[in-house]
Amino acid sequence: MAWQFGRDRLKPRFEITVAWRYLRSSPLQTGLILLGIVVGILVYTFMAALINGLAKRLTNDVVGNLAHVTLEPPERVPALLLPPAEGRTQVAVQRLNQQRTEITGWRQLVTTIAQTPGVTVAVPQVIGNGFIQRGEKIAPVAITGCEPENLSAIIDVAGGLVRGLATLAPGEALIGARLAEELGVTTGQRLQVQSERGRTRALMIRGIFDVGSASVNERVVFVELGTAQALMDLQGSVTQIAVKLRDIFAAQPLAGRLAGSTGLEAKNWIDENRRLQEGLRSQGMTGDLIKIFSLMVIIIGVASKLLLSAVRRSPEIGIMRSMGVSKGSIIFIFLLQGWLLGLLGSSLGAGVGWFFCEFLRVVTLRPDGRSGLPIDPAQGEYGLAIVLATLFSTLAAILPARAAAKVDPVEVLHQ
Repeated sequence: MAWQFGRDRLKPRFEITVAWRYLRSSPLQTGLILLGIVVGILVYTFMAALINGLAKRLTNDVVGNLAHVTLEPPERVPALLLPPAEGRTQVAVQRLNQQRTEITGWRQLVTTIAQTPGVTVAVPQVIGNGFIQRGEKIAPVAITGCEPENLSAIIDVAGGLVRGLATLAPGEALIGARLAEELGVTTGQRLQVQSERGRTRALMIRGIFDVGSASVNERVVFVELGTAQALMDLQGSVTQIAVKLRDIFAAQPLAGRLAGSTGLEAKNWIDENRRLQEGLRSQGMTGDLIKIFSLMVIIIGVASKLLLSAVRRSPEIGIMRSMGVSKGSIIFIFLLQGWLLGLLGSSLGAGVGWFFCEFLRVVTLRPDGRSGLPIDPAQGEYGLAIVLATLFSTLAAILPARAAAKVDPVEVLHQ
């Protein structure tokens, strides 16, 4: 390799000059292979933005109206008062006949949970079933009692309010838009709510919400915590503590830590939504396959272009070899061409990919501000695409470089 010594560093100026001249000598061929790399990277970044954007949207849609971790009283296991005299005792548990579990002393537990690193909010709740009767219509509902300041901590009720106010006081309730439509009621009217414990109370509708979830809009009734405790016959206790986390994908380890520190049974959203995780994993694998195919197209294109160049330039290579240019320099010239093609093409492709994804996001915007396509231009993996395309383009130049280095200068001069 004909290294030239500068003031303080080595400069392979000869190889760089020859590699650049080879690329410029056939602009149409170089332009076509650059276009192929641009299209390959465009497909790569588009698939990354689409798959990652879809995963982000589905996760937000599912987790947005859920607690990331739910802490409940552990299930009671009947204990044997006396050890069996001989043999083995078998105990059958009838769940419906078990005593109801509840969390007493929940204020100290909520404080402990809220101080755990990674937890953003811990909300004590009373959850129970009931029904609302209005005329001949009977609607089953899920009664959710919480403190007024935590009304929107788990589900963004205030953000989805369509009528009334997002506040709660004793004797008031917030209901979903579909439930209000089904019952034919609006804010300011009263509902007769009966709980599963047989308690009945008249509640005034304070607000109506639409949080984008059909099940919540149709069934959930929010009431103040004391009102829910009275309906469910709970003497100052709650049925669960709902927790939101800073990193939703840390739900599994944090749930185990919270269970250990509180003695409660912890359920996390990942275990409760395994089908969603499997679906997202399958979509991710499909996207990865398409991205691999786009990189393979780049490899084949660069290798074909440089192999053809090696054949066409055999006489020049033979003359250079006869003038003392080493095989290492010839190999370096071709590897440099592959590196330059990969770097220039992938950089252009990443820029085009971002503009294409942003264009799709803008033109498919709906009146509610959400994009019709679940595409997120920020999730395009542009840096990774440039690194992989440059690396594989350089590797694709190995075969043409070795073919060029094998040119026999004596045979070329003889011809």
